[in-house]
Amino acid sequence: VDLAQKLVAQTRAWCEDAPIAQLAAAWTRLFAGGSKYGEASSIFDGLAQASSVSSSRLLTAQAVCRMHLAQFPEALGLLQGALEKEANAPDTLANLVVCAGHAGLPQETRSRHLAQLRLAAPGHPFLVDHDTKAPEFDAAAAKLGS
Repeated sequence: VDLAQKLVAQTRAWCEDAPIAQLAAAWTRLFAGGSKYGEASSIFDGLAQASSVSSSRLLTAQAVCRMHLAQFPEALGLLQGALEKEANAPDTLANLVVCAGHAGLPQETRSRHLAQLRLAAPGHPFLVDHDTKAPEFDAAAAKLGS
């Protein structure tokens, strides 16, 4: 992250308003975490407002920032908007599964999005991680339950 921040600072010194420089700054702040989530969110919001065409990926990026800021209803709205633009966007679906869980949506909703992700991108890293950890979670829950 430190190297990325230095490169972004150098890039922004000569093309601060270029969308690619703004995207790099936003993603770097998102990866830096902590107090930088709000800054990343502001940059993504500005890009979305300035862009003549809002993309599924940009809406998903905005939603990720909102999730890190614990603004789950707003994140859900952004993710739904992203799905309207690209119905089977794998990263959007993966983030929707996570966001739905944090927002307290019913299990059926999360299962539906998870099934949609399985159809759209069976090898998605989220699914690989989920499928690896689900049995481990079930085993740990069984030990605690007995």
